[in-house]
Amino acid sequence: MTRQSSGQLLAFALLLPAVAWAETPWDCTQQPNGQWVCNSKAPPPQPELPVADGNLETTPEIGEIPAVPAVPAVPAVPAVPAVPAVPAVPAVSETSEVDRNSTLPEAAVGGAVMQATEPAAATTDQAATESQAADSETSSSAPARDSVDSGVATMAAPAAAVQPDVVADQAVATAVIPASVEAANIDHWALCPPVARPAALRDDIDTDTIDLQADSAQASEAGVYTLDGNAVMQYAGQRLEAENIVYRQDSGEIEAQQGIRYTNQGLYVRGESATLYLDQQQGELRNIDYTLYEQHGRGEAEVLRLDGIAKQRLEDAYYTTCPQGKKNWVLSAREVELDQAEGTGTAHSAKLLLKGIPVLYTPYASFPIDDRRKSGLLIPTIGQTDSTGLDLSVPFYWNLAPNRDMTIVPRYMSDRGTMLGTEFRYLNTHSGGTIIGDYLPSDKLRNDDYRSLVSVQSYWTPMPRLRTRIIASNASDENYFADLGNSLLQTSQTNLERTAAMDYHGIGWQLGMQVQDFQTVDASVASAQRPYKQLPQITFDATPDRRLLGVKVETSAELNHFIHSDNSLVEGSRLDVQPRFSLPVYRAAWYVDPAVSVRHTIYDLNNTASSADSSLSRTTPIASLDAGTFFERNGRWGDHGYLQTLEPRLFYLYVPDRDQDDLPVFDTGNYDFNYWTLFRENRFSGPDRMGDANQVALALTSRILDPASGRQLISASLGSLLYFSNRNVTLPGQAVETDSRSDMIGDITLALARRWNAEAELHWDPNDYTTTRNDYRLQYRRGPRQLVNLSYRQQSGLLEQTDVSFLWPLSPSWHMVGRWYYSLKSSETIEALAGIGYQSCCWGLQLLSRSYILNAEDSRTNEVFLQLELKGLGKLGTTVDQALERGILGYQADY
Repeated sequence: MTRQSSGQLLAFALLLPAVAWAETPWDCTQQPNGQWVCNSKAPPPQPELPVADGNLETTPEIGEIPAVPAVPAVPAVPAVPAVPAVPAVPAVSETSEVDRNSTLPEAAVGGAVMQATEPAAATTDQAATESQAADSETSSSAPARDSVDSGVATMAAPAAAVQPDVVADQAVATAVIPASVEAANIDHWALCPPVARPAALRDDIDTDTIDLQADSAQASEAGVYTLDGNAVMQYAGQRLEAENIVYRQDSGEIEAQQGIRYTNQGLYVRGESATLYLDQQQGELRNIDYTLYEQHGRGEAEVLRLDGIAKQRLEDAYYTTCPQGKKNWVLSAREVELDQAEGTGTAHSAKLLLKGIPVLYTPYASFPIDDRRKSGLLIPTIGQTDSTGLDLSVPFYWNLAPNRDMTIVPRYMSDRGTMLGTEFRYLNTHSGGTIIGDYLPSDKLRNDDYRSLVSVQSYWTPMPRLRTRIIASNASDENYFADLGNSLLQTSQTNLERTAAMDYHGIGWQLGMQVQDFQTVDASVASAQRPYKQLPQITFDATPDRRLLGVKVETSAELNHFIHSDNSLVEGSRLDVQPRFSLPVYRAAWYVDPAVSVRHTIYDLNNTASSADSSLSRTTPIASLDAGTFFERNGRWGDHGYLQTLEPRLFYLYVPDRDQDDLPVFDTGNYDFNYWTLFRENRFSGPDRMGDANQVALALTSRILDPASGRQLISASLGSLLYFSNRNVTLPGQAVETDSRSDMIGDITLALARRWNAEAELHWDPNDYTTTRNDYRLQYRRGPRQLVNLSYRQQSGLLEQTDVSFLWPLSPSWHMVGRWYYSLKSSETIEALAGIGYQSCCWGLQLLSRSYILNAEDSRTNEVFLQLELKGLGKLGTTVDQALERGILGYQADY
C-alpha cells in the first residue's frame, strides 16, 4: 500500500540529503604507550560506480593506514597533549620502500599522511565525519598534480573517535550516457547529456577508519590540526574535499575553505565553504550546488544548515532534472526543513516555474522525503469530453496509519457539476480491502439529480485454510458509467457484481459458499434478460491424492437457490452432483486417460406454470477417452538447427440424450467455440444443460523449437469434431444441431524474427466450404515506444472489424501515436485516436484526440487530452497514458 504525494515532488526538488548524523557505538581503549585505539561497529560502506568530474583530479594515492594496529613508524604520543607537527615529520627519503610497505599497504608516491587515534565523543564521531562530507562537496578549484612533496607528516592527531588515513585522490574517467534513438525507446534519460559524477568512493577502508590526504599537514600545541593543499577526508561511504581543512580539538569545529566538495552515495555537493561542529552535531554549508545523479536531479541553495542528528534546513533552494545551462522547469522554495527521523519535510513559499514563468505557488507544503507515505496533494488530471465538458480532478492523499490510507478526489465537470470521490484502503495481518465512493449532489444535465457509486472489495483470512471475500458495487442509476465513466471499459459495463464468499481448503478437498447479486447498469437490457441472484451457492470439490488400483476419484457438487427481480420468471433451488472416475496412464511418448462420471441434477422450483412439475431431475452418465502421442525430430534450416514436434490427440466423448426442455435456465450459456472447447465434456457453461454427445475430437499440433534456448518459433494446431449423432439438447430458442462435423479450427502463432510475431485463428465450415471466423494479428515491436499492430476479426453474421494502431518515433524527441478501430459490417469507426508527443531530457508533452462509441445506442463521445510530464517530478493529465495503454497493444506508459 504505497501512494506517493505530490509533496514528494518537493522532496525530490529540494531534497538535499545533507547526510543525517548517525550515532555509531565506538569501543575505545588506551594503549600502554598512551595511544588510543577505537573500533567502530558501523557497517562497511557500499562501493559506488566510477563517476566523472573534470574538477576532481587530485594527488596520487599514497596508501592506507589500518585503524586498529598501531603503525610501527609512528611514535607513541599521549592522548591529550598535542604533538608539534614539525619534530614528528621524518623525511620520505629516510623511509625505505620496504619500510613504507610494512605500514602502508599498496603504497605509492608520497604526500602528507596523518593517523588520528584519540577518541572524541563516542556518539558524535561518525556524525562529524558525515557532516564534514555533507558540508564539503563544493567544486574544488585545486589543479591536478602530477607529483607532491616528498615529505611525510605523521602524528597522533585527535579526530572524530576514528583513525583516519591520509591518502591522495585517484584519477577519474569520464562516463558517457548514450543518446541514440534506440536508447530513447528504453531509457527514460536517453536524451540527456552525461551526468557529471564524482570519483568513486574507496571501498577498501574499514568502517572504523578515517582516510585523510593532503599535500601537507600540521598540528599546533593548541590542538588545531590543519590540512593544506588538496585536503581529503573519507569515512563510511562519504568524502569531504577542500583546498584547506582545519580541525579544532577543543571546540570540535571543522572548517573547510576554497571549493569544498562532498560525496555520498547518490549525492554530490559543491560549495564555497563549510563549518561543522562535531560535539553539537551542527553545521553550515554556504553557496552550494548539488547533484542527485541517480535521479538526474540538480539544484542550488544559499545555505544548508545542519541541526541535530537528522535535521537540515535549506534556504533559497531550487531543484530541476534539466541539464546544466537549461531550466525548462524549476521547483524552488524560500526555505525547506527536512526531518529524516520522521521522514517528513516542509517547504515555505514554494513555486513551480516553466520556462521561467511561475505556474504554481503554495505558501506551505508538507511532503515525504523517503519511502514512508505522506499526506498531501497528488498530481491533478485534466481533460475535455463531450459528456462532462472540462474535466478536472485534484486528488488529496491522506495517510491515516501505516496500514490505512484514503484518497479524496474533488472532480469538477463544467457541464455537470462538482463530484467528490473517495478511496479508502486498509491492510491488516489477515485482512485487507478497498472501499470506493463517488457522489455528485446535483447533475445539471439530469434535472439536478444526485449521482453516486459505492464499491467494496475486501478479504479476510481468519484461519490458515479459511478465506472470505466481498466484492460489491452499486450505482445510483443505469446511465452512471455512460455519463460519468472516464474509460471505455467503464462505459461498456452491463452488470455490477455483488458477491460475498467463503472458502475452506482442506487436504484434497474444498468447500465454498457465496451469495451473489448483480445490478444491471445498461438500460437497454430487458428485465427478463437480467441475471439471477444466487442466495446462496454452496460448492464442494474433492480430489484425494491416494488412488485405489490407480483409479483417480473426483467429486464435485453444487447447491444453488435462485431468485429474480422479475417475479414472472421461474425461481427455485438446484442441486448438481458429479462423481468422476479415471485411470490416467502417462508415459514419455504417449498418454491415455479414460474416464466415466455421472451427473445428477435436482430442481425444486417456484413460479412454475400450473400444469408444470415443480420437482424435476436429470441423471446423465458421461464417458470419455483422452489419448495422445509425442514425436520429435531434429532438422536444419540453413545454418540453424531446430527441433520439430508432432503431437496428435484424440478425445472421444459419449453422453446419452436426456430430455431437458422442462429444465429452467438459471446461469447456463454456450461456450465460445475455439480450439480448446474441442476437449470439453459439456458444450454448455452451466449445469442447467448437459449436452448429449457421441463425438470424437481429432487434433494435431506441431511446434518448431530452438534447441539451444527452448524458444518456440512456430506453433500450429488443427482440430475438428466428428459427430456420430445429432445434438438434440439446446438452450431455449435454439435449433437442434444436425451437422456431421464441426468447423475445422486452425490456430497458428509465429515468432520467427526477434521483432515480429503473429497469431491467426481460422474456422472453416466443411459443409458450406466457407470460413465462419477469421482472427489475425501481426505485431512489429522494436521496443516499448516503437511498435505497429495490425488486426482483423470476422465472424459470419456477427462482426467484421479491422484494428490498426501504432506508436512510432519521428526523431529522438518527437513521436506519433494512432489507432483506427473500424467495423466493416456497420461501416463506422468504433474508436479512433491520434496524437503527437515531444520528449526532451527533462520534460515531455503529449496531445491526444479520441473519439469512440459510448454504448449500444451508438452514441459517440469525443475527447481531447493534454499531458505534461516533468521528468523526476510527475505528470499532469495521466488520462493520456490510460487511453493509450488500453487502446494500443504493447504500449507502456513508464519506460
